[in-house]
Amino acid sequence: MTETSGNYQPLTDYLIRIGIPIPFPMKHVYCYLFRMKEEIILVDVGFPTEAAKKYWEKVFEELSIKPTNISKIILTHFHPDHTGLISWMQQKTGARVYMSNVEAKMIRTVFGGSTKQAEATYDLFGKHAVPEPLLTKVKENVMFLSNKVNPLPEIEDFEDAYLESPGGRWSVQTYSGHAEGHLCFYQESQKVMLIGDVVLNRITPNISLWPNSDQNPLKSYLSTLQRLGEQDVSIAYPAHGTPIENLAQRAKEIIEHHDGRLATILNILESRQVAYDITEKLFRHKKLTDHQWRFAIAETLAHLEYLVEEKRIQKISDGRMFRYEL
Repeated sequence: MTETSGNYQPLTDYLIRIGIPIPFPMKHVYCYLFRMKEEIILVDVGFPTEAAKKYWEKVFEELSIKPTNISKIILTHFHPDHTGLISWMQQKTGARVYMSNVEAKMIRTVFGGSTKQAEATYDLFGKHAVPEPLLTKVKENVMFLSNKVNPLPEIEDFEDAYLESPGGRWSVQTYSGHAEGHLCFYQESQKVMLIGDVVLNRITPNISLWPNSDQNPLKSYLSTLQRLGEQDVSIAYPAHGTPIENLAQRAKEIIEHHDGRLATILNILESRQVAYDITEKLFRHKKLTDHQWRFAIAETLAHLEYLVEEKRIQKISDGRMFRYEL
């Protein structure tokens, strides 16, 4: 897949939005560089490709930034398009690396050099009738990404409630659903939010059930969207795609999307079925790659487990496999 060049845009005289190329359909992940009064802080780093490294070098040169002047790197969540370059970037800058506590644990579990998460995903999907060879390909995909991110630098828990910038205070808040401990940044006086992957403008963030993480991520995400719908935000900058000018409206649209997906699943469940068969029916209009199948299955599981907890469907085990029914 061809990687496109990057881009960057000053949002204020101290904050720069940087589009780092990634080898995925979204094309860029937007990272942020804060020029604070006494330090430079970087938020997210991108996926580990040579194109990404070259673009970071270009950004540093054109903005006259000495990498060693970056003192902190804050990672919003563990997903590899946000964290994959962390070893390279940490070595280049010497900066300390921070994540929320729950995301720091998750990145160590998924990308810490072991096969634990790959094996747990294999076991989970196997209990939901995912067939071979897709089951093995999913496991290989998780291991491939783990090897891309590994080795990890030392990661510290980010516990500050605020960032003090030249333009005023940014509060740091955690929003669950897309990732259990996703960090977002809210500028109180200007009502600007750096929202990461929590809300996107033209597509819906993937809400998936994974081993070793939130076991009802859709419930968490719907709660997050309700919170965001009540927050006073003039503009939100996501990690992919264009800025969001009406966050409350976009949050409402995504809630409606998930309500529609839940209704579709209830219509599918006319008889007892396994999650893989339900996934096939939900995504029958798309030709999915192995990588996309992994997310499609995990997202279907998130919706099914939400319906189970809401007591709208039942989850039945025969000791080997799970099935769902009305």
